[in-house]
Amino acid sequence: MTKVFTIKEGVPFNIYGFERSQLARQDIFKQIGVDQQLVVTNLSIFVPNFVETLKDLGFENFYHVIFEKSDIARDEPSVDKSFTETLEDISKVEYTKEGFVGLVHYKNGNIECYTSQLLYRYIPKTNEFTLYGKNGVVLEGNVSESYHKYYVKKTGEFLSQWQLVSEYLVENSTVDDRFIIDMVNEYPLQLRKFFQNTGRELFAYTHYNILAPFMKFVLQGWCTNLVASPVLESRLGSNQVKFLPPMYVEEVEEKVYTRVKDWCIVGNMTIVKKCELAIEAFRETPGSTLTIYGNLPKGYKEENLPENVKFAGFIPKVPYEKHEGYISCSLSECFANAAVEASSRGLVCLLSNVDLAHKYYASICDNTRTFNSLEELVELLEKYQKEDEYTSSIFAREYLKSNLVEDYKRVLKL
Repeated sequence: MTKVFTIKEGVPFNIYGFERSQLARQDIFKQIGVDQQLVVTNLSIFVPNFVETLKDLGFENFYHVIFEKSDIARDEPSVDKSFTETLEDISKVEYTKEGFVGLVHYKNGNIECYTSQLLYRYIPKTNEFTLYGKNGVVLEGNVSESYHKYYVKKTGEFLSQWQLVSEYLVENSTVDDRFIIDMVNEYPLQLRKFFQNTGRELFAYTHYNILAPFMKFVLQGWCTNLVASPVLESRLGSNQVKFLPPMYVEEVEEKVYTRVKDWCIVGNMTIVKKCELAIEAFRETPGSTLTIYGNLPKGYKEENLPENVKFAGFIPKVPYEKHEGYISCSLSECFANAAVEASSRGLVCLLSNVDLAHKYYASICDNTRTFNSLEELVELLEKYQKEDEYTSSIFAREYLKSNLVEDYKRVLKL
């Protein structure tokens, strides 16, 4: 039976990025009857227990090519809190869901992770990482570079993280399986060689507008390029890229409001999301409220927000039903996951007038308005405060799950 492997750099800690798409894929493949596995590499994020973290996010089948070289990586956490009393110079301890020791942070910056015993130690000052098993050191390496290289004690080899990925896929996949990697601008030679030498096909998925000059993205000629926008496929041609929606909705609610005054904004608020524009717009429209789900933009703190702007932080499931409208001020959006979710839940959507997603949604949905500046956004917010009839945005109908199942079968040749 054909399997699908999604290659992911770093253990995810929330579902506000590619993770949402990867979870959607998991559900679609399950409906098609295809097994999917998340293959995790790199050490970009440290969590108390990677197994617990991934399961809590909703991932069902996964493998970490570094951690799982250890025979204790999947041991149930069992180190009691009292153990930390024997340690010195601790700055913070992060516990697992059941209250066992997960991550220990030291005042000098060192980090230790425990399952049934010490799993790994990371020393940031020297960029040294050591993985342990029941009988001592399993592998160790310097992780200062973007792509790490480790000394594997059992074999005496020095292997990069991508060689560890290749080694795992050789043993656990066939040429008939499918392989997906999300948004990598630089493809390491070892990864490329693996797919070219073994006859396996890699689907490289970009979630951004690759035509934007600041992206500096180069399409890969040695693999199949997937994109998150039908506009990109139309402009570049289906022989160059293939559109595959990164997420789906089960249904689309349609609601009508007499006023729209309770708004939300959702996402990882990087500079591209331009969340500060929304905050300043609500500073000028005290009759409406904004709730921010995610993080605050650089330079903003919760205590300095306007009274009508609330900060909810990262939460597993955004309660769109508590709001009437959704706003996005992004400088660029290729698919706009949160906007699609908000549309499906019956919210009115106000979107920045940018390629690709926002302009496309406005073109297929008369109930969706766009804006070009702070002044235009303030003007729209004030307009929606006045009594009238406002119908929710319905562009999410394009991405019903029943339609996406067929898209996945066709594009991935399943």
